Amino acid sequence: MTKHFRTAAAAAGLLAALALPVASSAASSTSGSPQQYTMQTRFADEYHGGEWDATMVLTVYPNGIVQGTYRPQDGGWKSVTGGVDGQQIWLDIGMMHPLHLTGTFRNGELRTIAAIPGPDTYTLESTSVTRSG
Repeated sequence: MTKHFRTAAAAAGLLAALALPVASSAASSTSGSPQQYTMQTRFADEYHGGEWDATMVLTVYPNGIVQGTYRPQDGGWKSVTGGVDGQQIWLDIGMMHPLHLTGTFRNGELRTIAAIPGPDTYTLESTSVTRSG
């Protein structure tokens, strides 16, 4: 009877161990400290004149999470959330119906395209960058 109980307990333990999720390398590679970037940006429509200038402050965490603020020159601010994987970045600016951007982020230089329906192509790019952290 004891032998059957030990066998059942060992099998249950093995099944429980196999059921646990395995930590991914991206989730476990959180060494290092967050990097903060303060950048002047311009948001422009490729086919129309003019641009909207702003200051964007982004904190990039070692696990790829991006958080920050977007402050247009005409006042106010919007929250920024996103992620970075290598040199690829995606950002959402604003909470309600956020502006979704995808592009590249190399050494603090931001180059993105906005996901807006229609024929126009909107870009958000950094014009100057200060890095801290």
